[in-house]
Amino acid sequence: MSQFILIISTVIRTPFDLDSIKKAITGFSSIIEWSQDLDDTDKILRIVADEDISKKLVQQLERVEVHAILLDVFEKRGGKLL
Repeated sequence: MSQFILIISTVIRTPFDLDSIKKAITGFSSIIEWSQDLDDTDKILRIVADEDISKKLVQQLERVEVHAILLDVFEKRGGKLL
């Protein structure tokens, strides 16, 4: 089974923003793991999922008022998709 790595730039200003990201992510059962780099200026959100949910996830993040830009999608085996 393929796995996909999504790299998303986000805007996080408050702990509420991080809570909003957590709420948006829990709606996707295909997410295997995720991490948020709060020290980076781009606040990179890294998602590993069983399917490419990048467009739907960015839309969901915008719905919970977290600005997000999809930077890249990779198939875990090494191929760049975007």
